Amino acid sequence: MKAGLTRAGQALARLYPMGVSLLWKAPLVLALVAIPEFIQHVIEIRLGLFDSRQAFEAKALDPTRMAFGYIKIAGLVLTFLAAARFWWTREHGGHWANLKDVAWARLLIGLLLFMGVPALAELFKSQIEPSLYQALVWGLSVAILPMLFLLLAGLFGDRSTPASAMWRRAWPWLLLTALMTALAFAPTQWLHAMNHRWALGADPALLWALMIFDSVLVGLLAGLTGTAFHLGYSAFRDQLESTRPA
Repeated sequence: MKAGLTRAGQALARLYPMGVSLLWKAPLVLALVAIPEFIQHVIEIRLGLFDSRQAFEAKALDPTRMAFGYIKIAGLVLTFLAAARFWWTREHGGHWANLKDVAWARLLIGLLLFMGVPALAELFKSQIEPSLYQALVWGLSVAILPMLFLLLAGLFGDRSTPASAMWRRAWPWLLLTALMTALAFAPTQWLHAMNHRWALGADPALLWALMIFDSVLVGLLAGLTGTAFHLGYSAFRDQLESTRPA
């Protein structure tokens, strides 16, 4: 118990120092989302989105802006995974962009189950009360959480950690991962939202400066989240290794 708590504390303490260091250690990883974010900001400025609050509300659903929004979301997910893999390969060897050592079967099975099982609730949506439907979605999402670690094991190329251990022994470390993800995401997301407020009605020089800062901030948000994934999984794996019979 004491060793586990120590590992959890160390992971929490490392989250922000490691995540922030991606700005100079792995800028290409953060660029996967920072560049689409900046391109979307260029489009928003040309649309006059930040001219006023009324303009923002009127043009928020512009098709071009929304199209780049979907690209940005894809970049966000890729950065989560790339940042997590960057730290793993830095500690265990290899290069984050070399996908030859990915355990594809684990990755795809984990992804399919992690994303697909909660979607099964849709089969019952029209037959049950909305509150029961939401409870079912949440219940399935929680029940399938260990598959996040199977997905990460595949991403990292870790074939040695038994999938059964993820079901039986990963829960404390999944909670740690969820906590670190919240700590990574919430402050940066709040600052991201505030940045858009500050941009409304700003003069051009300040507006461009805020949008450049915001693009870097979104990259940092994604990098911190990927760092949380890595630290949570690594803490689980280290704890598992330490309790195996010699």
